[in-house]
Amino acid sequence: MAFDKLIAMKKSRKIPCEGDVFCLQPLCGVFYFGKVIKCNLKNPTPFINGNLLIYIYDVCSDDKSEMPDLENRELLIAPIIVNKQPWQKGYFETLYNDSVCEHEENLDYGFLNIVKKQKEYLDIDGNVMHHIPQYCGIYGLGSYGVVGKEVQKAIGMR
Repeated sequence: MAFDKLIAMKKSRKIPCEGDVFCLQPLCGVFYFGKVIKCNLKNPTPFINGNLLIYIYDVCSDDKSEMPDLENRELLIAPIIVNKQPWQKGYFETLYNDSVCEHEENLDYGFLNIVKKQKEYLDIDGNVMHHIPQYCGIYGLGSYGVVGKEVQKAIGMR
């Protein structure tokens, strides 16, 4: 079955860097924007170690060359840990690089540990959090398929 949650744009072998702003296209001519927040994650969990933390913002445009201001914007979906596949397959296209701002570094996010029977929230390093974070994803590696599914759900598509 073909993947149809995101529209492929430009494939890239360039390794994403912290601060890279990228776009993705859930509908023809509709672009949402994201940012690489952390690269080469250091984590004892093998499927997280070496991967990337990304944010997808609730900012869209019909022109991917219009560079949006992402500072202090809300997220469209919870932060997700991904590998380099979305760029290699062309589902994410890097537009430019910008520094990760203080607001982005201090965002209240975490991940639900679905391995435990009782609800447990973890930070990006796998440490137990003692509160429910504002943005909460699943603790694990997300594919471009997961990103596409979550974005389409957030914008009201099925």
